This record gives sequence, structure tokens and C-alpha cells, in this order.
Amino acid sequence: MSAEPLLFRINPESQESERIEEVNFAQLGLQERRDIQEWIAANPGILGEDLLIIGKEFSGFDRTDERLDLLAVDVDGMLVVIELKRDDTGADAHWQAIKYASYLHRASADDIIRMLGDHDGVSESEARNKLLQHLGADDLGILNNDQRIILASHRFAPEVTSAAVWLNEKAPGEDLITCIQLTPYKDAKTDSLYIQANTLIPVPGVDEYVIGIGDSPDENRPIVRRPGSLAQTFARNRNDDVTRFLRDVSERVVSSLPGDIKPDRQSRWAGDHGFGYFYRYYRWWYSRPPWGNGVMVYLINLSREKDSPDTYQADVGLGWWPRADEDVVSRVTELHIYDEQRVGKGFIGVSRRGSALDDSFADTLAETLRRFIEVITPSIDDFENERNAEDA
Repeated sequence: MSAEPLLFRINPESQESERIEEVNFAQLGLQERRDIQEWIAANPGILGEDLLIIGKEFSGFDRTDERLDLLAVDVDGMLVVIELKRDDTGADAHWQAIKYASYLHRASADDIIRMLGDHDGVSESEARNKLLQHLGADDLGILNNDQRIILASHRFAPEVTSAAVWLNEKAPGEDLITCIQLTPYKDAKTDSLYIQANTLIPVPGVDEYVIGIGDSPDENRPIVRRPGSLAQTFARNRNDDVTRFLRDVSERVVSSLPGDIKPDRQSRWAGDHGFGYFYRYYRWWYSRPPWGNGVMVYLINLSREKDSPDTYQADVGLGWWPRADEDVVSRVTELHIYDEQRVGKGFIGVSRRGSALDDSFADTLAETLRRFIEVITPSIDDFENERNAEDA
């Protein structure tokens, strides 16, 4: 059985089908920049998500003359480096794109506005409004909260796919690299060219295709089905009741904190890890060390209790990934914030329960999270200052 995508022409009158042959871009005389790049720039939906192209052949880096193919902003505010190869990626396409992403990780909202203005030939005011409309936001605070990569090619070398899978596994809940296969077909009868786009990595899961033992789903009992890409998860969750509730909690927390401990980065939507019946999360962190790109985050993990589906449980506190600074983690876990707090692998926090996603539950979660931020953040800042003084 073939694992390759197939394309057929159907004659509805005769009921006959005829296979349309896969070809190579090269044999058609098509080029990466002149053709493939232009198709995607004109319609980024080819890559399977809502992207705003802000740069083409961008080379505005200060210490290198390297030039990336396409640069975009996704609906979550991330900068997306799009690297295109024609019929084969070669062994190093991922490394090339990783370099570009690293060059862009400090780009400011003003930088991005200028990029879009230059690309579209519009004023900075018009570019800003276009970004706000794309993000569905009132400000650009979430812009470039992170970076990710899309590699698009007819074929992928195993060196590239192996690296992409490994990097994605190292970033729980995120897809740092997406690999899109662009397969060209030539219809000899009509002289038409077709492009089929398939997501190879991350590998789509099977959860949404199977039926298991359990209650029938209804609108009051959301069933999490983890899709094959971050973009699909975002599209499903970005404006639902859970996301709106957690945004409300976020506003209550952030608006009440002094500026020196106010997180400058946060989730704009409530993601999910697809851990079964119902599981959602929201995160807050800082752009400065040791928080660095979400290594340590304040978080709310929201779920429904299996034995009591009308009760929500929220785990509130601080989480960290294995690469977090061990000395900082040790300092944090020694803090006494709540009598009932628990310390586990990668988490210090407490549980809170509510019967509805209402104002009362929002107040409870906001007050709990605010307390963690007020105690932990100054302690970490003090520790970093002490360590820097010792190193001076």
C-alpha cells in the first residue's frame, strides 16, 4: 500500500478515473524564488494556516548578509521563518532556518511594523493596523513572543526530519519546526499544474479518528483531540469560553501588579496538551533571565475532575522545564507561599476548585497567582543580583 499522496482526475459522466502523475519542480523549469516563493507569498494558506507575510528575501540583519526566503507573523504573534527548497531540502535546511530564527528573536514590534511597511509599501500606521487586525488584538504586546520555523519542500532529507522531530519533542506543547511537503502534479490532458500540501511534521495524531469507551460527547463536556499542528489547536481554542475566562484572569492579575514584577510575556490563548478528557493551560513569564523564553513560567493548568465533571480544578503556581537553572529552582522550592502548597517535578503550586467559569472562580485564581508572582519574582531577582555581585 502506497504511503505517498495520489491524485486522480475523475470523469463524472463515465465514472472513469485517471491518475495524474507526480513530477519534479525542476523538470518543469520552476524555481524556488521565482515561482514557489511567489505562490506562497501571494497565498500563505498553501502552508495550512493563517499567516501574514511581512518580508520576502529579507536580509536586514546587522552582522551577516544572509537572506531568508519568507518571514511571517502567525495568529499567535509568533515570527515564522519560512525556508523553501525545491525538490530536496539537503541535509542542513533546518540549521539554516534556525540561524534566521535566532537573528530575529530580539526583533521589536517597531522592527516588525517597519518590515511589513517595507514589504507592502505602506505607511507604518497602515502596517500597524494590519498587524492588529491579523492578531485580533488591541495592542501589539504579544508580537514576537516567540519564533518558529516552517520548512517547505518536495522531499525532505532524513537529517532534517530527524532534527525537526527531536527539537519538537524538546519543547513540550509547542511545535518549533513544521515540515510541509509540497508535491507537484502535471495534468498532461489539460496542461494544468497542481500542488498538494501535506504536513509531515508534527505527525498528525490518531485521537480524532478513533472511538473509545466513555460517555457520548455533548456541548457541555468538551473532548480534547490534539491536532497535528499548533495552528489547528489555536484556531480551535482562541475564542472559546475557556480562553476568554483565562484571559479575564490574566487581566485581573496583571492590572494589579507593580511594573517591576509584572510579566511581560503571556499566552494569548488557552492551549491544550491533549491529555485526555479536558486539559487546558495559560502561562505568564518574563523576557529576562532566568525565565528566558518560557524556561520558567507562572501557569494555570485547568481541568475537569473525572469523578465530578461539573467541578473545575486549577493547578496554579510556577512551572519549569528540565533546562531551568538548578540553583534558581532550589531557591524557589524553599519559599513558603501557601500552607497547602506542593512541590513536584517541575512545579510548585496549589490546587483551586470551582463549579463554574465565573467571576468568583476568576477572582480566586487571580488572587492565588498574584501571590505566587509577588513572592517568587522578587526572590529570584534578589538571587540573580547576589550571584551577579559575586561574579563581578
